[in-house]
Amino acid sequence: MLIVKHEKEEILSYLEDASNFRGGNAEKVYIPENESDLKEALFECSKNATPVTISGGGTGTVGGRVPTDGAIISLERFNRILTIEKEGKTALLQAGVVIKDFLNEIEKLNLFYPPFPTERTAFIGGNTATNASGEYSYRFGPTRKYVNKIRMLLTTGQMFEIQRGMCFEKNGMIDYGNLKIPLPSYRTPRIKCSAGYFSQEGIDGIEPLIGSEGTLGVITEVGVSLIDCLPARAIIIIFFPDEEKIPDIVKAVKTEFKQLYSLEFFERRSLQFLKNDYPEIPDNTCALYVESVADIHEMEQWAEFAEKYHAIDTIIGEDPKNYQRLIDFRHRLPENINGYFKKLGIVKVALDIAVPEKNFKDLYCFYRKIMEEEPIHTILFGHIGENHLHFNLFPRNEQEKARAWQLYAEGIKKGLSLGGTVSAEHGIGKIKHRWLEAMYGQQGLREMARIKKIFDPHTILGLDNIIPRQLLYT
Repeated sequence: MLIVKHEKEEILSYLEDASNFRGGNAEKVYIPENESDLKEALFECSKNATPVTISGGGTGTVGGRVPTDGAIISLERFNRILTIEKEGKTALLQAGVVIKDFLNEIEKLNLFYPPFPTERTAFIGGNTATNASGEYSYRFGPTRKYVNKIRMLLTTGQMFEIQRGMCFEKNGMIDYGNLKIPLPSYRTPRIKCSAGYFSQEGIDGIEPLIGSEGTLGVITEVGVSLIDCLPARAIIIIFFPDEEKIPDIVKAVKTEFKQLYSLEFFERRSLQFLKNDYPEIPDNTCALYVESVADIHEMEQWAEFAEKYHAIDTIIGEDPKNYQRLIDFRHRLPENINGYFKKLGIVKVALDIAVPEKNFKDLYCFYRKIMEEEPIHTILFGHIGENHLHFNLFPRNEQEKARAWQLYAEGIKKGLSLGGTVSAEHGIGKIKHRWLEAMYGQQGLREMARIKKIFDPHTILGLDNIIPRQLLYT
């Protein structure tokens, strides 16, 4: 049975995500239980030209699930794990399956889903729609690599289904049989990237749908590849006194250690967000957080490495209790930061840039210069192994807010000059149109709009996500 909510107090919880995006508004929320209900809701919206925004788990950071008008379709009842094939190491999930529930189920079969995000309450459909990444993306890559099937309902009422390997880009086109789309002229950089429709020569036809942020169709099912459960691992947090030397230390880590699962960085201000929970953090230090195989030789090698590079202290979690405590160390920071943004009541001023490895030190020094020279409260942390850090600014008044966005623009310009992306893992949503245009140009946005209108000729789905609405009508 299709549930429809009209009352304002029933809708409010669907008008927010982790971005603290303001201005959310909707007339109603549809909560379908099956594809028949979904078709009914989408048909009604198409007939009345009502904009539709798809609502997932609410963990996004760019306002993607927050509409400014129209209706919401929530996939919260599409929450069934349809199949898990242990021998073939695959699973088929409805789009509203919560990641932590999925991880718990496959763990019973000694299987693992590597690209799960930090926010484990996220939905698998949302992960697919944003090409999400998590703590193991350094070793295993983002969601894109693991999606092998997508089933989605189009605004025309057509059920569109594609499996990896079914079709490929050829002569600038991807032919799905009943639909054909041109490949955009821009090329997605070959780095960690979640910015716009994926575009490279010879790509599989499933690729543009991964990371399309709810703008092409309503994803109802996702097929994914799995791997065997990981071997025993240890977490090592090494505290250093000098942030200036971190890029060189990271380069040494990548050279000397080949069995890493994650490689993260926390500068000293970010560690302050964790001090209450982890009072053993040394003062005035930064930290590298690594996850590695847990064997005696590896642990000895890490101890020698810490000494060689003059570490202040090292924390190791090998046994299950301490391992879990240090996993929480990593997860707690973005949660605390998001809570802080919410407390301040401001939209995130947070750069999500990744660059090619050869240019990372230049970007890192750019960030450090801002932190040293500007009075705005800033923190820097994240996926340093993938040359991708989160640079957050916390302006305390209107003057600082204006300066923060000016610095944001300078950061985007710097990142793009280094061959980077404006969004490594968080997507574009409604917040980053301007920066996506800086990356791909007005022509690139128009090419994306053309693709969207082929999938969604009614132009009602996911408006203002990725593509500014006005470009759809010109």
